Amino acid sequence: MKKRKFSTALIGLTLVASLAACGGNGNNAPNATNKPTDNAVKPEKEQVVIKLSTWQTNDKAKWDVIIPEFEKENPGIKVELDLLNEKGDSVASMQKLDLMAASKDQLDIIELPYTNYSQRADIGLLEPLTSYIEKDGYKYEDEYLVDTKVNGEIYALPSSMQRWFVLLNKDMLDEAGLPVPTDWTWKEFEDYAKQLTKGDGATKRYGAYLHNWPDYFQLQLMSKSSDNTFLKADGTSNALEPLFKANLEMMKKMMYEDKSANMYEDIISQKLAYRNQYFNGLAAMMPMGDWMVAESGGTDAIPATFVTAFAPIPKVDGESKHYSPVQPTYMGVAAKSENKEAAYTFVRWYTSKGLEIGGRVFSGWAKSDTNKLVDTIVAGSKDPSKIDVESLKYTMENTNPGVAPVPAKYADEAKNTVIPEAELYILGKQDVDTTIANIDKKIAEIVKNN
Repeated sequence: MKKRKFSTALIGLTLVASLAACGGNGNNAPNATNKPTDNAVKPEKEQVVIKLSTWQTNDKAKWDVIIPEFEKENPGIKVELDLLNEKGDSVASMQKLDLMAASKDQLDIIELPYTNYSQRADIGLLEPLTSYIEKDGYKYEDEYLVDTKVNGEIYALPSSMQRWFVLLNKDMLDEAGLPVPTDWTWKEFEDYAKQLTKGDGATKRYGAYLHNWPDYFQLQLMSKSSDNTFLKADGTSNALEPLFKANLEMMKKMMYEDKSANMYEDIISQKLAYRNQYFNGLAAMMPMGDWMVAESGGTDAIPATFVTAFAPIPKVDGESKHYSPVQPTYMGVAAKSENKEAAYTFVRWYTSKGLEIGGRVFSGWAKSDTNKLVDTIVAGSKDPSKIDVESLKYTMENTNPGVAPVPAKYADEAKNTVIPEAELYILGKQDVDTTIANIDKKIAEIVKNN
């Protein structure tokens, strides 16, 4: 594909000092005697104003804490927050971003969700950063935990980096006489779910809640050290991986045989919200991403009424370590920015120590102190006493990041094609082998078309 070219311009900042001529001859030209005195006011350097375009709201990212700290350390740069969507809707935000890129709107710093990065890098929306990194004098691989190269070029640095784990209601574990898991398999996850299930009817407590996101159809794939999504690292279909089939069978068994997880038709027909199911005590366990750490202390909408413990994503049989895919957000410099150096300064600062100052999410910076960040995130939650810090730190320390190449530009399309076929199997309308074959064929078609 031929890249779109965005024009770039450099703003020259010219400072002019006017000196008054001596005498009353009306000549304004300075002469040798018109030297400024020691008390003369020197002109200040003009401040550069750059915009940060993101879908992440202040409640999630704490921009009101982060931006002033950056401006204090970099007084020559002012950062204006450009919230692309007031509700934090990333899809709507990317649609607005694309319109801004094609217009005369100012773009300087761009933050992109996990699956939206490669496509926009490929069309030339982002400035290549290799020269900036070389000028800074550091090696990318020594500083960051994930590879952000697209076609061999670095177009962004990883900002927040999402890992997955399992949230567990500690009160319910204690009631059932079950310890917080530290080293477990998916079979043990199923056993826990059965033991934690209690009651019947509308108030029934399920052992686990498995949401209808595509991620839940690939839970066991997540436990692999590599090729841990619907696409392999080379961008081809991963649907024939046996763990994908095993995961679909596990979901259906838990929902309809063990009855230890909500039935799938209830999830979609009642539009169940995962936060409500877990925090209202209707499910004892929930695999989820680490943005839930802060929320485990409760929110204004849903106060925490019990202690949440944490466990690593279960291992696959025969694996010695716990893995989780890492799903970073990406922050880069707009190719059409007129203040690229200033924009890069913020990107580098934020993706290293700046993100830690916000204390809401985990970092993709290799030198981040995870234990310290846990303490900061927990302390900033609404009720820190409702978070089991010991199990959280253990989980973060013992969850190994799986290999995470930049998602192919068609990753979302591939992921979404899984849903209708997987649903046919879960709802008993199609056998598992036909389901797997259909998904593999559809993903292969998407790969071919791209």
